[in-house]
Amino acid sequence: MAHENDPHDGTPQPVATPGTGVYVRSFAALLVLTLTSFTLSYAHLGVFGMPVALAIAAVKVALVALFFMRLVDEPASHRVAGVTAVLFVILLASLSAVDVLTRL
Repeated sequence: MAHENDPHDGTPQPVATPGTGVYVRSFAALLVLTLTSFTLSYAHLGVFGMPVALAIAAVKVALVALFFMRLVDEPASHRVAGVTAVLFVILLASLSAVDVLTRL
């Protein structure tokens, strides 16, 4: 039997949603990062071009995942699972790159 103040008694609980300001600031940051990556695409950065582009893309992915997908409000176990997935993708991509580079 559920207690009076039990949040799991079957009644729908209100969901806290972020305000419009969070979405507007996130969207503005995404626009700034997009303009930055577009502007830097015309700059000759040499060997630093790809790492800079990947860093900007990683920040944009983090903004979308944290605020638009609302992962910032999820429990820590969900964040650990997401970070683990990203680390495995990085591991697989780097192992593939090493395989290709050792064949040259």
